[in-house]
Parts: sequence; C-alpha cells; structure tokens
Amino acid sequence: MKPAALFINNHPYSHFARGGKYILPTSEIDIHLVTRNRRYGGVSGFADHPLDHVSLCGIDDEDDWRAVCEWTLRNHPITRVIAVHERAVLLAAEMRSKFGLPGMQYETAVRFRDKVRMKEAVRAANAATVPGFSALDSGDDLANVDWSTGRKVIKSRLGLAAKDLYMVDTLEQARRVVAGLDLSGSHYEIEEFVKGWIYHCDSVVQGGRIRFSSVGKYLADPASYRPGGIFGTVLLTDGELVKRITELNERVLAGLGIEDGTTHLELFHTADDELVFCEVAGRPPGGIIPPVIEQQYGFDIVETQIRIDAGIDFSLGSVPESRHGGASGFIAFYPGAEEPKGIAAELFPGLGIVEHIEHKDAGNGQGGVRHSTDFRDSYVVNAPDTETLMRRIADIEDEYRR
Repeated sequence: MKPAALFINNHPYSHFARGGKYILPTSEIDIHLVTRNRRYGGVSGFADHPLDHVSLCGIDDEDDWRAVCEWTLRNHPITRVIAVHERAVLLAAEMRSKFGLPGMQYETAVRFRDKVRMKEAVRAANAATVPGFSALDSGDDLANVDWSTGRKVIKSRLGLAAKDLYMVDTLEQARRVVAGLDLSGSHYEIEEFVKGWIYHCDSVVQGGRIRFSSVGKYLADPASYRPGGIFGTVLLTDGELVKRITELNERVLAGLGIEDGTTHLELFHTADDELVFCEVAGRPPGGIIPPVIEQQYGFDIVETQIRIDAGIDFSLGSVPESRHGGASGFIAFYPGAEEPKGIAAELFPGLGIVEHIEHKDAGNGQGGVRHSTDFRDSYVVNAPDTETLMRRIADIEDEYRR
C-alpha cells in the first residue's frame, strides 16, 4: 500500500498541471486533498487528474479548514503533510506538531511567517542588517516610534502578497491608519521604510544544507501593484552582488533553523550598497518565479517542495549550473480597465517568449487588483544575456500595450 499524505491547498487545482505537466506524485503517495472552494482554490481541472480523497472548505473559515484537516488525520493512516501556499504552510506545520509527523514544525514555521518573530531571529543570529521594527499592538505604541528618521511601514505580521501594507510619514498619518485596523491579537508591526531595489533569493534546503539558490531582481516593487501596472523579475547568475546575497541568505536560513524545504527571501539593495533584510518565507516562491527557475535551471521548485513534504526523492535538474548560458525572467501585466489585446503567438519566438500564462479571472471584479501576484497575462522570457533579456522585456511591454 502506498504511503498517505494530507495536502493542505489554497491554489486552484489546475495550478499543479501547468502546461500539461501534472506535478502531484499520485503514483508514489496517496493524496488526501483539503482545499479552498470557489475562487481562491477549488478543484478546477480535477476531471483530468482525479483524486480519491477531497474535502472543500470555505475560503476564509480557518476553523473549518483546521477541523477538516484534524478529522482527516485522525481517520486515515497519514504520515506526511504537504503545503506550498503561504496561507497553508503555518496550518500544515501546526498539524505536524500536533500529530507528531515529520517536516517543518510549528515553531519553525512561525519564524518564517510572523514578521516580528522572523526579524528578531535574524537580528539575534547577526545574519543580516534588519530595519528598525516593533510590534504594533495598540495605538499607544506609535508614540514610542522615532518619527525623526522618516517614513515608516505598517504591515500585517502574517500578511502575504504585499497586502495589508501602509506607508506613513508622520505620527498623525499613522494614527489615522491604525484607527481603521484591528490591533488586537498581535497582528501588526511597524518598521522603518527602506529605499532600495528589491531582490529575491529562492532556495532548496535538505538536511539543513542549501542544495540550490537562485537570485533575482524585481522589475518593480511588489507593493506597487495597481490596475494596468506591470511586475516581473530577472534572474542573475553571477557577480559579486549575487555572491553577497546568497551568503546573506545562507546566514538567515541558518538563523531561522530550517532543515528541509524551499524558501523565498526578499531584501533591499540600497544606494549605499547595503543589503537590508526584508522578509523570508518557508515555501516556494509565488507568482511566475517557479516557471522562470524551471526555464533557467530545469526543475520545478514547487514540485520539489511537494516531494520534500511527502518524504520522497527529488531531482534538481542541472543544478547548480544553469542549463543554458542565457538569462531568464518574466514580465506580468495586472488587469486594467480595458480587455487586453495580448500578444499574438507567432510573435513569441522573436520576443524570446517561452511561455504565456493567462488568468482571465484576475482582478477583484471591480477594476481593482487584489494582491502582488494577481496577474492577467504573464510571459516567461529567455535571452542570450541579461542586456538582451531586458530589451526583450521592454519590447514585450510595448507590444502588449500596442
């Protein structure tokens, strides 16, 4: 009999069959899927890859989600818990700790999710420069902040995809913001605003050792998402800055104590050439970064996390070397007021487009954008070198808006 695993999921089921490739290892494990229904999860594409055990839960009912997971674990011989979405990682760790199962435990997962606990651990390990920060549990805490140092950021401690994030320049502005927030339950923090370009470092860890790391530079601030805007990233494969970022990443992951899994770290590179820690997640990168990593290095980092959680072997393709000498990245377009014309498929080769990912249901249905990865159209791009890649990305933007 195959071993069994609980898969706590928040993605549409079709997410695991991108481009016709199905990445759930159903031939090796018996998967019990607990997933969100309706827009943010559900079982779209389920008929093509059916499972024997599926439970659907309400989108925002955490208690329901938890109760179904506990019932599943109590009534089936499950030995592993799988999670790849940020909203599922903490619950998965809670279930492992409660039922004595292997994998990332709850205390470790909290350090990768709670932005205050996270920065406290990074600072204690002297792993990276951390912006000044403090918990924001009541409006009175604002009086303890040094407002002479400039702009501050108020954000959810457990937030994701750059949601629940507010920029404030004065104490008065901050008071107006927190007047509309529920500060009970230690859900918010305030930290110094850092001006700089944002980079990310994505890793695979096995037995406490980093097996793979990839560095990328965002084309825009993740918090700047807006209707009709763009986002993207360009992977960087060499250079002194890449070396410095991977070394910082190694120190941070050691300080937070991850043993097995994938991670997604973000940091600032300032005009003074300083690297400043932003945050790190104990799960694969989101959005279109996984297809870009697969294009550059030949393996699916989401599939890798699934296999690590399931306790089965995984392959890292051509890692640590890029599988070609070129450069890879993506450009994505947020939904806007008008229906996009898109780019004709016959133009893809000349623009270096190797994959087009379309989400017709992007947006909030009222002309707005829900979060930083709420893309309408995304294009994975390859080029012989970074200079050519940036030129192709600019050409793609021009063609898309023509």
